[in-house]
Amino acid sequence: MEFRDRLVEQYDELFGGGSDKSLDGLSNFSRKWGWYQSLYGLSQGDITRIESVTKLNVHTCFMMLAFMKEKNELEAKQIKKKFK
Repeated sequence: MEFRDRLVEQYDELFGGGSDKSLDGLSNFSRKWGWYQSLYGLSQGDITRIESVTKLNVHTCFMMLAFMKEKNELEAKQIKKKFK
């Protein structure tokens, strides 16, 4: 199994489950910016931190991204639930 495949399998919450049926704005944004949006998130939008982030261990970065994604999804569900 190749390195890329192992990472995709280990971090399914980051790389799996996408739908290729429609190319909406969010899908287009993700395709256009790819990994840069992950660097943006890990650097908290501060361009001066991007170099530091790229020196981190890949698993450290993926763990943080997985945490951030799940946290954001839970918060979005809570907000949606409040407005029902």
